[in-house]
Amino acid sequence: MELTLPDEPVALAPGVPTRVPVQLRNPYAQPLDLRIFLARGRAAAWATVDPPAVSLAPGQTVEVAVVLQTPPEQPPSSSLVPFTVHAEEASTGEPAGYATALLKVALPVPVTGSLVARREKHTYDLWLANDTQRAAPLRITAQLDPPSGSARVEPDAVLLEPGMKAQVTVRAKPGRPITGQPRSWALVVKVSDVYDAEREPYLTQVATGRSKPVVRAFVLATVAALVCVAAAAAIALNGGGKGLFSFRGKNAATTQPAVTPVTVGRPYALIEVFPHKGADGGKAAAQAEQQKLAAQGMPLRLIDSLSSDVLADEQGGFWVLLQDGFQGTAQADAYCAQWRTVAPKCQVTS
Repeated sequence: MELTLPDEPVALAPGVPTRVPVQLRNPYAQPLDLRIFLARGRAAAWATVDPPAVSLAPGQTVEVAVVLQTPPEQPPSSSLVPFTVHAEEASTGEPAGYATALLKVALPVPVTGSLVARREKHTYDLWLANDTQRAAPLRITAQLDPPSGSARVEPDAVLLEPGMKAQVTVRAKPGRPITGQPRSWALVVKVSDVYDAEREPYLTQVATGRSKPVVRAFVLATVAALVCVAAAAAIALNGGGKGLFSFRGKNAATTQPAVTPVTVGRPYALIEVFPHKGADGGKAAAQAEQQKLAAQGMPLRLIDSLSSDVLADEQGGFWVLLQDGFQGTAQADAYCAQWRTVAPKCQVTS
């Protein structure tokens, strides 16, 4: 008979029931009827087995639970206490197998929570709740990985009374590469005990994103091409280079028009995408589709992906038909469902 218990020590909170899974496998060619119990000891007084008896066919594996519940007044301790689960044949009482694991009585984790993105860029709400009977003095920290940029928590310390909830604001400002490819980043938020810096954080939440380069690769390539063309033209106008560097007065400079940043809120409904191709960069086709859908009453926006940090802009960028401003994913799904007949590609991106 094979019994398997968790390898890691089981942490019990005073007065709180904890279920410990126990796997039993019958490796024999005949069925087994078993009774499951804990060996005598400190843990046996805290334990019940659910169910206390099982029947296993040849080769079958089943799982039972040992439910451990200490008295509410049991003091926490870092000491490890062994407990042994036995299986015996129900008809004869003959031992069939056993397994041993460890437990310790620890303070319950006093806080639960979740990190929720706001519509404001790189801003999050950390919602915290204390479902225990003890007040929880908490320290909240945030950092970016890789450590480029800054992260701020407001407030960074909270006293969470039993049964209470709190909201903390986390703002990130990830650094952007000067050139090259977009860079991924992670915002790591940790909630810890104010007075015990060595204790593991009660809660860790992570948000991720991508930072686009300050100067995009296609802009650098365009500028380089313009410089080469200008240099070739200057050489030709100056007789193959003669007098190329002599002063001939100030010429008007040709500059790359700046792209005005545009805000796109999440979640948004993605309707259609047009690559930046052709003489007009695909804009005419995108505008024609926008006008056709708008004429049927569909509200939507036309966005240049190069103007947004939310939209992908690989291979030179895209003209994107979308709609945003939704209160949540359900509202965005309802929008796509409403306009599915005229915009069959509509899908929600969160």
